[in-house]
Amino acid sequence: MILEKVLEHALRTPNAVAIVDDQRTLSYRELVYGSHLFVDHLQALVPRESFGDKVGLLIPPTAAFAVAFGGSRWDGRIVLPLNYLLKPEELAGIVRDAGLRVIFTIEHLRALAEGVAAAAGGDLQVVTMESLKFERPGLAAMAALAVDAGALKKLVRPIPARNPDDVAVIMYTSGTAGVPKGVMLTNGNLESDAIHSCEHARFTEKTIFLGVLPMFHTMGLMGCFLIPLMLGSKTVYQARFSPQAVFQAVQQHAIEVLILVPTMYAVMAHAKSAKRESLAPVKLAISGGEALPVPLIEQFRSVFGITLMEGFGLTETSPIVAINLPWAHKAGSVGKTIPSVEVKTVDEEGRDMKRGVDGGELYIRGPMVMKGYYNKPEVTAEVITEDGWFKTGDIAKIDEEGFLFITGRKKDMIIMAGEKVFPREIEDVLKEHPAVLIAAVIGVKDETRGEAPVAFVQLKAEAGTGAKPTGSELRAFVRERLAAYKAPREVYFVEQFPMTATGKVLKRALVVPAEG
Repeated sequence: MILEKVLEHALRTPNAVAIVDDQRTLSYRELVYGSHLFVDHLQALVPRESFGDKVGLLIPPTAAFAVAFGGSRWDGRIVLPLNYLLKPEELAGIVRDAGLRVIFTIEHLRALAEGVAAAAGGDLQVVTMESLKFERPGLAAMAALAVDAGALKKLVRPIPARNPDDVAVIMYTSGTAGVPKGVMLTNGNLESDAIHSCEHARFTEKTIFLGVLPMFHTMGLMGCFLIPLMLGSKTVYQARFSPQAVFQAVQQHAIEVLILVPTMYAVMAHAKSAKRESLAPVKLAISGGEALPVPLIEQFRSVFGITLMEGFGLTETSPIVAINLPWAHKAGSVGKTIPSVEVKTVDEEGRDMKRGVDGGELYIRGPMVMKGYYNKPEVTAEVITEDGWFKTGDIAKIDEEGFLFITGRKKDMIIMAGEKVFPREIEDVLKEHPAVLIAAVIGVKDETRGEAPVAFVQLKAEAGTGAKPTGSELRAFVRERLAAYKAPREVYFVEQFPMTATGKVLKRALVVPAEG
């Protein structure tokens, strides 16, 4: 349905702007025609018979990504958006797992792609978008095309029929807890999530989006790519994030919707150039990817006059599950679920829990839940029940009004002398301290209690030498607000956290310093 919608926009409003990036502007007519030309190149250069049905895209948020994605799907190929922030060896593992035979990239990332090909050790072909040549205008000249709607309809091939249950995209998880898994998302998954998210958030074709999140993250792919294209909206893409560039784009294009991770919002709020009018056109600023600290909400509102709206989703759910919105939001929650989504919490015996009770694992069911993990049927069976519930591994609470609260991760849970301790709870308290920018809590072995929490803290830059709290002071700060046993055994200060490409703290990279 999304491809059909894009073609419909190209025929109905051919000159409407679809994408603006750092180098070009594409109308819907140009986007469709460019995707059509990409199909020609795809079939000639990497025929399905030799290269299979998967196409890797190692491309940042740009018009080039849109053309390659659209053309790949038009030809019925499965798209694998690849993380260009990983090392070649890490990407090679994904290539081998997926059986990927071709990667399209841009000249700037060609060396990385070739490094991946060398590390993968197979017959992996690398093609740069800049190298594509056609007898008709090439992709580099897309902005100069002058094809009217009638000619466009005659030029482009029809979109092939597609089964809603067919896999459209394989998204590899960021792997914060281990080896990435390939999440298979179907046509039906993506279309359902796009349609119901738009209904929930009241987006229209006049809504203008900012696209900074990478497309290898489902929040970027859905919120900054598939949703705007389905609507016929305009999206302004930036291959690299900087607060100044965001401020400029918002002002220049009257951008109304921001979809970013908390770390990006924190950088924007701390930017020297930040002014109240910097984000004046913005009507909705959605935060996702990780927990949104309450102090950041307050700071962002103070600087820009905008209340950040936290949402929630997972790669396995296409991803959007719930979003706070200006007309329906509650502090500390991730909002209400979008239409068609069912949620519940269950106890350790798998029994349904009542609303308002915390501590249960969140289960999700709906048309946006993944088909499964690629080549991992046993792992899929562990997380999807026979009646279609996806076990998220998140600890949650659903209140009487239907607002969803994410309170921890089941896998992160620390068992301390028989008591359950959730790192998220301690992290949230630490982030309330005026000097703390980021906090992460992990469990370590403890001879007397089995496990104990320890905290890693990054202080705000403006915290001067005299204002820096000690580890003991932060432990006391936690004890004042939580049960004494939840206070971290130790607090370690870091200059900068190891982060995933989507702004999450990479907890498995946190190492307790050796004694002495």
